[in-house]
Amino acid sequence: MKKILYLVFTLILISCSSAPTGTSIESPVRKADDVKFYYDLTYKKDGEIVYESNIWPRVYEILDESEDFFILDVFLFNDWVQKKESSDKLYSLAEKLRDKIVEKKQKTPDLDIYIILDPNNNFYGSFDNELYKPLTDLGVKIIYIDLDHLNDPVWIYSPIWRTFIKPFGNKKNGGKIKNPIDPDTAPKVTVRSLLKALNLKANHRKVIMNEKTVFLPSANPHKEGSRHSNIAFETNGEIMQDIFEGEQDIAKFSKETIPDHKLEITPAENGIYSVQYLTEGKIGKSVTDEIKNAVFGDKILIAQFYLADRIVVREILNATKRGVNFDIILNNSITSNQSGGIPNKTAADEIIKKSLNHPGIINLRWYNNGEEQFHTKLMLVKKPDYLVAFGGSGNFTRRNLRDFNLESELKVTAPYDSEFSNEVLSYFDRLWTNKDGDFTLDYDMAKKESGLNNFLYKIIEKSGFFAF
Repeated sequence: MKKILYLVFTLILISCSSAPTGTSIESPVRKADDVKFYYDLTYKKDGEIVYESNIWPRVYEILDESEDFFILDVFLFNDWVQKKESSDKLYSLAEKLRDKIVEKKQKTPDLDIYIILDPNNNFYGSFDNELYKPLTDLGVKIIYIDLDHLNDPVWIYSPIWRTFIKPFGNKKNGGKIKNPIDPDTAPKVTVRSLLKALNLKANHRKVIMNEKTVFLPSANPHKEGSRHSNIAFETNGEIMQDIFEGEQDIAKFSKETIPDHKLEITPAENGIYSVQYLTEGKIGKSVTDEIKNAVFGDKILIAQFYLADRIVVREILNATKRGVNFDIILNNSITSNQSGGIPNKTAADEIIKKSLNHPGIINLRWYNNGEEQFHTKLMLVKKPDYLVAFGGSGNFTRRNLRDFNLESELKVTAPYDSEFSNEVLSYFDRLWTNKDGDFTLDYDMAKKESGLNNFLYKIIEKSGFFAF
């Protein structure tokens, strides 16, 4: 028994390390004159599906406006589709963005372009992704993040992989197994790539910037996500330097280099917004602290793809004991055929049930999504005199908030009479009240989640061995 306990302790110990330079960033609070809010929405209206797209048109503008450099740091940049039955509703978003980058590079050969990616886009070294060949032929730099530097979310597996599998390497372009992401059209993968994938690490950041502006979306440029609902924040000023240096650092620990570029930073004149750049565990800390510090009279609005993190769930319940009210919109993971309701249905049932006798009230609605996802990551804290907003890549899960995945988030403090506050609150109200569309559905108290699913959710969230 002592030997088993020693082994478990050793596995936990070697799975934990300090975050590498450029991660777990908590920038100084900066002043900004302008913060913009964007969104993509897929919804139903009068029996028809409606698509509103504001995010990618703005990305194309940022690319077109670039004069010195352009950075695209995203989790997914491919057009693979797992669910073929729904592919006719989608469009080749990655190819469209790739072609626009090619066009821009041809027009402006001296423009430095850096594309920072998660290794799932070449399935962990299994092959060269042909989508990028026209880019690399023109000198665009593709950087795959070295995920081995990140902490292990699956602590019981990663040390074994690192000790007994990683030393054998991985032969590129020699795969014999169908790609689990897209078995029909994506290149085949190797056994060792599949074993590497089981570490469940990710560069989940989403940062798009040039020398003039920085744009933090929840969206990825990939075909399967081309109809997802998402949000984005955009700003400029001193915060750009913090974000740019963070991108340089993650490239550096991946044995790549992004040289210094001169940013067009103009000091804020009015500075009506306070902005802070957060990554990885600092997102979780700041989100948790805002919920912890909420008091009677405050209201918190949450719109999330995933709600699972046990610390966030606990602090939501603690806040309701203090009389804090919540309005929560979650992705309907049952209608989008994801994980049978885990974690959102299980977490929702828990917070609703346990808060029934608290002075604070939790109102919860499901996004009325079909096979597409409500992929938004947004939290708004309504204080008496100002609004605090979080937007970016971070789902409310252990992997996203507790120093495992690479993540990126902008925290904005804004007066209520600002354009940003008006737009982001109007967006949430539109979804909540079903203004001009069928956006959200009632939470059904009668449909309780099974005890088995509740148990599995807590085990999966703690172990890290699942998709969220």
